[in-house]
Amino acid sequence: MSKRAYLLVLTIAVLAVPAFAATDIIPCAVGNHWHYDCYKTLRGALRYQGKTMTSMDDASFGSSVYEVLSVDSKSAQPVYEYRETTNTSSSAGGSESRDQVDLKVVNGDSGQQLLSSYRTSTNSDKPDKQDYDPPLLYYSRDAAPGRQWTVGTMRDEDTKVPMTAKAVGKETVTVPAGTFKDCLKVVYSADAMSGTVDLWNKQFTVTSGRSRGVYWVAEGVGVVKELQIVTSTAETPGPDGKSPLTIESASCSVSELRPGFVVKK
Repeated sequence: MSKRAYLLVLTIAVLAVPAFAATDIIPCAVGNHWHYDCYKTLRGALRYQGKTMTSMDDASFGSSVYEVLSVDSKSAQPVYEYRETTNTSSSAGGSESRDQVDLKVVNGDSGQQLLSSYRTSTNSDKPDKQDYDPPLLYYSRDAAPGRQWTVGTMRDEDTKVPMTAKAVGKETVTVPAGTFKDCLKVVYSADAMSGTVDLWNKQFTVTSGRSRGVYWVAEGVGVVKELQIVTSTAETPGPDGKSPLTIESASCSVSELRPGFVVKK
């Protein structure tokens, strides 16, 4: 699969997965930071007239750092700047990638809300900036087993992902940082991706896509483990102008908290 096709698979496969969680999930205090081990598998195929033209099967590993950088207290509600930086190495040729997402969040009466995002990546030609008005509700203030809420519609360039969340129960989780009891298990779901992605001077339309992001949250610590699964399909008219040229992708990733995290609040 060419690099451009590979990038499209990456764009669609990671689009609906929120790497960010909120107030009681990631406590907001300047200086808080968490370090995770990351593992990911990614499969993709380019198909035309029932034939697979090219395919990929890749695994990557690395680490990510989540940190609260600053707070603007001049606003009616304090606005926190939160950054996620992920560095991974691919098993296919050992290529390395770096992704960085800067988020602005507020702690509202209903929970923690996302105001904007700014994403840069070594796998993308340009940054992606999104502003949300009204803000997205990432985490409900009264999250507890059985509680569900509407997050809102996330965006990545010209692609949209309506998302919901539900706290489904409590579990004990063991990760490199230790064993954490009674972690709240929260599932983020998206079943209706839509929009377009430009590739090879063509516009691919997202025809289907589903994602599940599962977070295990320890009180006073934040997210100790994440599991993310995404499948998607995008297509454009093929060379004959009739049969579609289709890209299909599926990914699964796991992140686990390492020792040395700092939580002031």
